[in-house]
Amino acid sequence: MCHKKHNDCHCDNKKHNLVRASAFRANKNTPQLYEAALTPSVKVLFQTEQFDLADEYNPHISTFIPTKDGIYEITAKVSFCPSKSKSNDSSKNKKDNCKCDYCSKNSCNCDYCRKHHSSSKDKKRNSSKEGYVASISINVNGDNLDIVNDFLEKSRPIGLSVTTILQLQAGDRVQVLFSADANGEILAEASLTNFQAARFPSPM
Repeated sequence: MCHKKHNDCHCDNKKHNLVRASAFRANKNTPQLYEAALTPSVKVLFQTEQFDLADEYNPHISTFIPTKDGIYEITAKVSFCPSKSKSNDSSKNKKDNCKCDYCSKNSCNCDYCRKHHSSSKDKKRNSSKEGYVASISINVNGDNLDIVNDFLEKSRPIGLSVTTILQLQAGDRVQVLFSADANGEILAEASLTNFQAARFPSPM
């Protein structure tokens, strides 16, 4: 009787119907520009495979396609650096250049203008509290099944990650989508932007 416990055993005496191990990890090797005005979300590209035990990840389309039904743990991480916003003020000492709604003059100091238009200093202080929303999602066959989003400070690089456990069917197409309401760049470093999955041992 064969006593092999490896997946390459093909004899008639094996006691268990062994299933080939399924796991992969891929990283991003090229920065990816993101323009919020052009698309609500983009597929994140992970071009470099670290490993792929069952040849189920396609780096050319950045898609995981399992060959067996099963329960899978899927994790993705995306790091994003928003573009720095350009200030409309040409000088730190320049007064607010908005047009007064009451007397139609520029840089007016009337009571109405002082009440309804903040100074450049106040505007700068308020802008530091502004931010943007970014999200990362695990997309299966065109549907976003798990989404993580956050409100983040302007001009600050951030990292978002999502981990989920899903029941997948053979042939499902699993991708990672990213969206934000700020322009910027998805960073390309193995520790910052990556995509991975593994199948749990199960009878499925």
